[in-house]
Amino acid sequence: MIIKIGVLVENKGKLLLIKELNDHNGKYYWNIIKGTFESEKDRDFLETAKRECKEEAGISVKIKYLQSIMYIHKKNTLQFNFGASIDKGIPKISKFSDQKKRKENIIEVKFFNKKELRIMKEKDFMNKRAFLATKNWVNGKRNDLGILNFRG
Repeated sequence: MIIKIGVLVENKGKLLLIKELNDHNGKYYWNIIKGTFESEKDRDFLETAKRECKEEAGISVKIKYLQSIMYIHKKNTLQFNFGASIDKGIPKISKFSDQKKRKENIIEVKFFNKKELRIMKEKDFMNKRAFLATKNWVNGKRNDLGILNFRG
């Protein structure tokens, strides 16, 4: 099973999205910050979330809550989506050479307010998971981190 970690980074009532390339059709779409849990690198899912925010947007974050858990049957993937706030840094695109090493292609980072997000359509997003996570954020869906046990 693959474990993906998504991060919904919020600041002053706005949500940070990244615009990245879809390898299947060569077009760019909005997405949440996300990546794969790597047991050799990451102590737990929260560490993965923090690492991905640093890699994809150049920011340090504080994880505040668990937003949702999604299971993608055809990819045998479990995705945990966390809500976070910026601790340090200003969001920016990482160097292309660094992105290439990680097999990423991100061209923009941008904050959206709830009004802007409400009018965005599923076709504006990388996939249905990013669309649903964003809509859940707009609607205030969240769970206490205590629902997960991070003992290792």
